[in-house]
Amino acid sequence: MNAFQRFAARLFFGTTSVFENANRSPRRASVPGSGPRDATLDLTPGVRSELVRRSRYLTRNSGFIREIVSAMALYSVGDGLKPQAESVDPAWNRKAEAYFNRWARHAELSGRFNLTQCQHLVCRAVDVDGEMFVHKVEQDGQLKIQLIEGHRIGNSGETDDVVDGVRIAPDGRPLSYRLLADDGSHTDLPAAHVLHVYDPDSPSQLRGFPSLQHSINHMIDEMELLALEKHAVKDNADITRVLTTNRADADDGDFRLGSPEPGSSDSSFLHTVLGGKLVALQPGEDIKPFESSRPSPTFTGFLEHLRRDSALGMLPFEFASDSSKLAGAGVRLTVARADRRFSYRQTLLIDRMLRPLWLWVVGNAISEGRLPAVEGWTEVNFTTPRRVTVDAGREAAQNREDVKAGLKTLSDHFAELGMDIHEEVENRAREMTLIRDTAAKYGLPPQLLFDSFVQQPQTTTPLPDNNDSDRDDEPPAIK
Repeated sequence: MNAFQRFAARLFFGTTSVFENANRSPRRASVPGSGPRDATLDLTPGVRSELVRRSRYLTRNSGFIREIVSAMALYSVGDGLKPQAESVDPAWNRKAEAYFNRWARHAELSGRFNLTQCQHLVCRAVDVDGEMFVHKVEQDGQLKIQLIEGHRIGNSGETDDVVDGVRIAPDGRPLSYRLLADDGSHTDLPAAHVLHVYDPDSPSQLRGFPSLQHSINHMIDEMELLALEKHAVKDNADITRVLTTNRADADDGDFRLGSPEPGSSDSSFLHTVLGGKLVALQPGEDIKPFESSRPSPTFTGFLEHLRRDSALGMLPFEFASDSSKLAGAGVRLTVARADRRFSYRQTLLIDRMLRPLWLWVVGNAISEGRLPAVEGWTEVNFTTPRRVTVDAGREAAQNREDVKAGLKTLSDHFAELGMDIHEEVENRAREMTLIRDTAAKYGLPPQLLFDSFVQQPQTTTPLPDNNDSDRDDEPPAIK
């Protein structure tokens, strides 16, 4: 701003700052909101409820938003995040994992969902509602979880110590969550029994908000513009030809098919000679086909801008919608960015939901004597689905070389593929035992039988004789 503008700003808007972006200007709209304060004061129950209402509407009616939400759950959860116990006792680890997996088959209170389906529901809720509450309960002596949607937690009246359904301690710790019933009653659930799964945006934030909240207006505008444009395209499609004239006495009878006009050619005769349909026009009239320019390339580019801006902060636009304009390096960058998003969501689900559930379920089994207590029973990791990639062959070859060189452990290798190293090693041992026993049954060298599966022979060689099994050129047998 020049001196006059700074004087005018000081006159009409108060003092100015050396930070230009902090100065008000009559040529810019005032930014809504108050001064900096706790997130709980900005994210009031009314604001959060309205964001959730609009977000759910878009998820049900916008294909673009629905694809983003579905892709996040599909690639983050896949066929489920599976536990890997890491105590000092390998045998106990297998027993604990088996016990937890049996519980996971019927983990949900209503019996409608297993733990993998619950993970999908929670992951989708983080994007659509901003949060999900997982209530740990006991039903007929069995541990169960109850999924509580965000609109079920709230205030039943004005209270000083309950903020948007959360009773908090003076130091900010949640003490309980208020569960609202349909009849107007409520139940306070102890915070120790509730897992609040959400992605906090601020340390003072008590409730979650939809991760797609920044794109709500964009997507609603797109849906409204598309509806109006579709109506316009339908109207234009209904008009096939346009008759232009400079005569003042034109009426509905001027435009006729096959009707001879005074002073004009006989259209019926021309129709007989030339075929097709002819139009007899008065002098000064012209008929042309109507060509619609809607939707225009400018309009479609405008819609793409809205979608690109809406996808920022969630998934790359090219990953969720259209990757046709990307080259090789761009595809790799887009997939890598999306993979980081999926990894972050997996970490969120593990830290806020799955690891606490492991401690709850396995700890209960130890206290009741179903599992023995071992050192490090609280240590657990979770295998994730296979990472998304566009260079599966190249990365697989590089992984094999890293494992051979000792730069990567087998555990890391199998974890990237969404596999459990213990299961894979067990399967490999069973296969090698089967090959050894089958080779002994038919009198074949085990290595020859093994090589027939893992590589194609270059030349056809006769089967070795049983009496020549001790030759020096015999492949070493699997023992």
